[in-house]
Amino acid sequence: MKKHTKRILAFALMAVFIVSVVSVAGLSISKSSTKPTTETTTTTGTPADNYPVDKRVTFCGTNSTKSNRYITEFNVPTFCAQPLAITTDTSGNVWFTESNTGNIAKFDPFSRTFTEYQNDRWPKGDQSMMWGMAYAPDGNIWFTDEFHDVMWKFDKNNFTSFKYPKSEVRETFPQRIVIDGQKLLVNDFIGNKITFFDYTQSGQEIRYSKVNSQTNDTLTASLTVDSDKKIWYTVWKFQQGGSLVRYDPQTSNGTAFNLPYGMLAPNGISSSPENKIWITDAASSFFFSFDKQSEQFTRFTTSIPRESTYGNSSGLIKTPISRPYWNQFDNTGRLWFNEQTGNSIAVFDPTKETLVEYFIPSQNPNWSDCSGIKECGVAQVLDFTINNDKIWFTEWVENNIAVLDSSIPLPIEVNVDKKNLTMSRAENSTILFTITPKEQLVEPITITTANTSTLNDIKVASENQITIGDKPETVPFTVSVDRFALSGTYKILLGARYQEVTISQYVTVTVK
Repeated sequence: MKKHTKRILAFALMAVFIVSVVSVAGLSISKSSTKPTTETTTTTGTPADNYPVDKRVTFCGTNSTKSNRYITEFNVPTFCAQPLAITTDTSGNVWFTESNTGNIAKFDPFSRTFTEYQNDRWPKGDQSMMWGMAYAPDGNIWFTDEFHDVMWKFDKNNFTSFKYPKSEVRETFPQRIVIDGQKLLVNDFIGNKITFFDYTQSGQEIRYSKVNSQTNDTLTASLTVDSDKKIWYTVWKFQQGGSLVRYDPQTSNGTAFNLPYGMLAPNGISSSPENKIWITDAASSFFFSFDKQSEQFTRFTTSIPRESTYGNSSGLIKTPISRPYWNQFDNTGRLWFNEQTGNSIAVFDPTKETLVEYFIPSQNPNWSDCSGIKECGVAQVLDFTINNDKIWFTEWVENNIAVLDSSIPLPIEVNVDKKNLTMSRAENSTILFTITPKEQLVEPITITTANTSTLNDIKVASENQITIGDKPETVPFTVSVDRFALSGTYKILLGARYQEVTISQYVTVTVK
């Protein structure tokens, strides 16, 4: 199989793109598939020339920015640079890769200025999905390059490339980077291994060790290191299941745990302060916790995406999904993740079991079912990083980076009268959902609900909108269990959406 064909397959399996709108063949980021033809070429002298004229708005955006109360966007100076991986350094500077140029850039949040660093070793016109970026303790920047199969180091003056170790039976795909002590840990997404590099090395020959995945025909997703220095990662087949793997570097022993039914594309993974493993599923609206003591998974769901994200002008989208992608804990123990097709940045509090979803102002209509609909689409937020109360992220098809200020107060607070329900089949129950205003509200609140039942075993109903003055209002939710429901434990999400935020509370329902 040709190299660029494998890359197309990898992108599709990672659920990076909305394939219902753009054909898979048009999604390759390799030279052979994105070079414009003579019939559709208009030279601009910018990286946009890597795309045909009729695809430039799709991949390059409109070169504009938007902002809301919580999120501020900044346009990358080079048009169609396609910012992807992102990180911050100890001075608070924001660094990101430019997947359509091979360069990296720095943004100073204090002066609000960009500095772009030209990678003179990058072949002109080449493109690469540079998914991983890390700021090493010695001050150097590392990033992955899947197209050329190399690891790059930038020492603030020079770019140095290191050939990524080949796999025995498959091509390589260096993806994400995790720093652990003096080691860079990198997953080989299609190459079936985890690699370990010493970031202090120099020269062209890279020194490394590796752990092969347990099977040869799976994808090896990102990794995390827990407080006991165990390494956790997932291996899986798209929509066919897989395993959560625990690897002990001290003993070289690995243990695999079967992934639960319904986990389709487990890309993101983090270890929590209370030592659970958290996984985000990029092919659904679900994210999961794994309790290392009980060895049990718990499924959570995001809210249903706003209609403006998917459009549905064709009427064919019956079950819109948010695609939670990467995840990361902040210094207060909250789990953040990017909802790729929900066009949101979300934060989950594991202690309170609350979810806040911040809507991203920019939307590119060419990635959704938006024909004839204004203010529609997604910005393709494919990476983020946390720096105290600021969450920085990239908008790949809008050519922006952006920052979310999580210190800004929320307009409302929500509470439920009960957080746990035990119900029998064919039983109904009521949950009282109280919304307390924290400011003068000028618009109605939309009531939202979602749950982790995949077979309609549980249904939740309420009114759709409510207008609130300066006093709390209570909304009743009716929870119904189907008479043929499977016994088990489910999470239902009750939420209130006001302007650019959705604030929700989880309730646990146990069906006897």
